[in-house]
Amino acid sequence: MPGPVSDSYDPEWGTSFNAHCIKEALDGVYARLSKILGNQPPMDIRVLVDAHLPKPIGASPALTEKEWRLLRFAVERAKDSI
Repeated sequence: MPGPVSDSYDPEWGTSFNAHCIKEALDGVYARLSKILGNQPPMDIRVLVDAHLPKPIGASPALTEKEWRLLRFAVERAKDSI
């Protein structure tokens, strides 16, 4: 019979080290996005949803496939939290 599960174990992420690696990756993408947005503070999501912000913003250098996939992951998680 296995012993007790450590407090640092999460059924979804596994160990706290895995969760730390995921957080670091998302922090890196967050920093790039913040820079692209001129380091302006985040907007309240209720205000943002109703905001008219039609100006296209290009990223240079372009985001990598990994960064786009991390963004999609973050959006999925954001939806799960609502």
